[in-house]
Amino acid sequence: MKIIIILSVLISLNTCCNSKNMAIKETNLMTLNGTYQVKTLDNKEVSVNNITINFNKEENIISGFSGCNRFSGTYSLENGLLKVGPLASTKMFCQDTHQIESEMQQVLSKANEILIEEDGILKLLSDKKIILMASKEQDNKLVSFNYSAMSRGRFLDINVNDSLVSISKDREAKPISKAINKESWKKLNTLLEAIALDSISNLKSPTEARFYDGASIGTLKISKNGIVYESSNFDHGTPPLEIEALVKEILSLSENVE
Repeated sequence: MKIIIILSVLISLNTCCNSKNMAIKETNLMTLNGTYQVKTLDNKEVSVNNITINFNKEENIISGFSGCNRFSGTYSLENGLLKVGPLASTKMFCQDTHQIESEMQQVLSKANEILIEEDGILKLLSDKKIILMASKEQDNKLVSFNYSAMSRGRFLDINVNDSLVSISKDREAKPISKAINKESWKKLNTLLEAIALDSISNLKSPTEARFYDGASIGTLKISKNGIVYESSNFDHGTPPLEIEALVKEILSLSENVE
């Protein structure tokens, strides 16, 4: 008899917890409205492309910017299940972002489930697999970092945003990503505040080994408020003094990604 009572209590608690989780998910989905900045597509870091996705819950319209063109269409949402209707798009051709734009369209067509975490991160899923992550635009203060080092024998590409650190050491392989903690993200933004973004394209490299294959070519890109600021080229390992601390912090974060 005692065993039956204990089992009944456990079943009741489990049902209660599941109901609570369902309630939390439904409450989070009620906040689905406005513009989100896309961070990843199929686990690939794309913050630097400034891709956006907008949900208008009053009219069930989905729209956004896919890297070159703008798109719009309709969507329906019921019990966390998402269905995106046919999308109309502008017809500009952009060579540099054509592949990313194609991937964005494929992701939207495959998405069949949507989640919004308690921290506001939006996730689109296809058959339970996360295929898109985005964060809500807040006060138009979106920031992301990209550091690359290229040479004949080296390929290094690091992307950092407020949710992920992503690193790729092979042009053909998918990048490896890891969540970034709040302290590291805060430190990056503190270092960013000390940099005059409008001037980084004119910074002088302290060394010139890259001109005779003595070092990889390093470049830092910072995306802020929809504008991408790109530094002048410099030797990997010896960036200009003005951005040295920020570059070293980005490299340090990438070392912890496995």
